Amino acid sequence: MVILLAERLESLVLRKFFRGFLEDVERLEAELNEYHALSILAIAMNDREAYEGLQRMANEKYWPLFFRKMMFTTSLFFLLLSPYMLLTTFFIDSEAFSYTMFLAIGYFTVRLGLSFIIDSFNAWRNMKEARKNFE
Repeated sequence: MVILLAERLESLVLRKFFRGFLEDVERLEAELNEYHALSILAIAMNDREAYEGLQRMANEKYWPLFFRKMMFTTSLFFLLLSPYMLLTTFFIDSEAFSYTMFLAIGYFTVRLGLSFIIDSFNAWRNMKEARKNFE
């Protein structure tokens, strides 16, 4: 429950104090969407060279953005969760820090992995649909 609360608090803090970061991420995601649309168009036109070039350009933007988002949100998430972990360790159970850390890392990893899988599946499905529409 506390982990979900920390995640909600993280999104509120991001929107309130790190608006510039979110705007930069949205701008980069819009560029990635543009590369994706152009690569679908390149597939439709059977232009392999343009497709590969667009994919390289998208990869150059995607991975730095992915790790930047992951590192920033992970740091903020655990920073917001730390007071709870410390307080419960000192006042409730000496093992609470370990339990909470284990659950938080597991939750964050599953959330991150699931969003990556969903994004990959959606990109694959859109590409397959675009190929079908242009054949």
